Amino acid sequence: MSYLRNSLFPIRMTAWALRLSIATLSGWDKLFNSNLVPYRRPEKRGKGGKVTIETVRDVVSKAKEIQTGGRRIRIKQFCRTLKEELAIDLGRKTVQEILVANDLYAPATRIRRPHFYRNICRRVPNGLLSLDGSEFIVAVNGRPYTFNLELGVDVGSFCHTGFDISKTETAQTIIAVLEKHRRNYGLPLGVLFDHGSANLSDEVARWLQKHGVERVPVGPGNPKGNGTDEGAFSHLKNMLGSLVINTSSPEQLGKDILNMLVSLYIKMRNQLPLRRVSITPEMVMEKGSSDQERQYEKARILAHKASKIPSGEEQEKLDCLYTVIKQHDLLLDDASLKRAELTIKYCSIHAIHKSERAFVEAINRKQDRKNIAYFFGILKNIQQEADDQAYKDYCREKFEYLSMLNDARQEQKIQSSKPSIALVVDMALAAIGQSRIVQDIAIRKCSEWLNNIFDSAKYGTAVKKRIQEQIGKMSNLTVTEKETAWEWIAPLLNVKAGQESVTSIS
Repeated sequence: MSYLRNSLFPIRMTAWALRLSIATLSGWDKLFNSNLVPYRRPEKRGKGGKVTIETVRDVVSKAKEIQTGGRRIRIKQFCRTLKEELAIDLGRKTVQEILVANDLYAPATRIRRPHFYRNICRRVPNGLLSLDGSEFIVAVNGRPYTFNLELGVDVGSFCHTGFDISKTETAQTIIAVLEKHRRNYGLPLGVLFDHGSANLSDEVARWLQKHGVERVPVGPGNPKGNGTDEGAFSHLKNMLGSLVINTSSPEQLGKDILNMLVSLYIKMRNQLPLRRVSITPEMVMEKGSSDQERQYEKARILAHKASKIPSGEEQEKLDCLYTVIKQHDLLLDDASLKRAELTIKYCSIHAIHKSERAFVEAINRKQDRKNIAYFFGILKNIQQEADDQAYKDYCREKFEYLSMLNDARQEQKIQSSKPSIALVVDMALAAIGQSRIVQDIAIRKCSEWLNNIFDSAKYGTAVKKRIQEQIGKMSNLTVTEKETAWEWIAPLLNVKAGQESVTSIS
């Protein structure tokens, strides 16, 4: 029977290989075009192997070698060196974490760009309207006239949807831009603007409430928070340059000329793609978005507004700020106070308390340090140190070499103390032919070991197969001795020995 099974094995393998080849050839043209260029490149994320202790050791050794030579480690170049010289292909983030964990690279946790500025980009068209104003100077007969240009730009498509020109920024100007946007493209879901008095006026609030449009203000002194409109004004001023008119016309002429130029700019700008290849902002706005996308965007805007409501922890931070101001009699104007209130919310309460103590020690040594700027300078440094230390602890927990080495030794010690399949088989062979008392002791010991092996195994069938393979590969035993050993162990596995055989495995 074993001979027949072994003789049929090559035939089965040939048939299996033939089916695999046919399946592969039938689908090859679905992965490549006529020029054998793949339609879709395989995604490698999440398929990399686990970072082993040997890998960490090689990375640390190479980094120390570079530092010993007096050179500075640059992550991008260091990753290239690891790949070329040591065949270690790791991501930049992983390499940086390994170096930070082993005190070979300084942690950096500061985010350069505000989170909300990055978050508002790439959204649905006519979802969020960016609204802002900027001053333009038109010289007429050598006399400068200043105008405020209020401009509305759609965040999702960068489409310039409306503008209005006036002497100063007023609520009527903002409403005029909103009305132009509504007439041309419909109502947006939200309006993004700064903390200007006109933007936060009651008239604008009533208009937004009447039409069901959400107000999404950005923090004071944060131009990047409204980067869509700031970028639009930058493009516009670079294109127009200086506006000088040599005529004796009145002020209205300057306004009309500016109105014409802005209209020309908007018409040209809406024909140029910005974020999407071969798709202009005007085409994106005309295409619009589905009701499901608009509902999702509406929920996102409401969630963002809800996140700005002060929590109990934020109120505790503000109380600490007010205590510092009152205790040391610090003089602040309204703008500085608002900026301080906004900034302190992003610091931890522990860092704030530590900064209070450091501020008191600093002004006791030198009284001219008693100002809010010096307090926030201390707070910034303490918060940065705390963030860097937290990031360093995170990296050490993952990739510190000594910790990984200790864990590997502990794991090896645990594995060596566990009973093995070979130990069970050796005990069975030693017990066969012995007295009943010796066999009872061997059965209890083997049962205990097998229970431990089954607890650490995922499948019981795999344990049984490993025992059969261990018995089958013992060349010093005859076929009868192998069968006897299996018959001795099989009852401990709740398996009938007659249904299984180890002779075909030998």
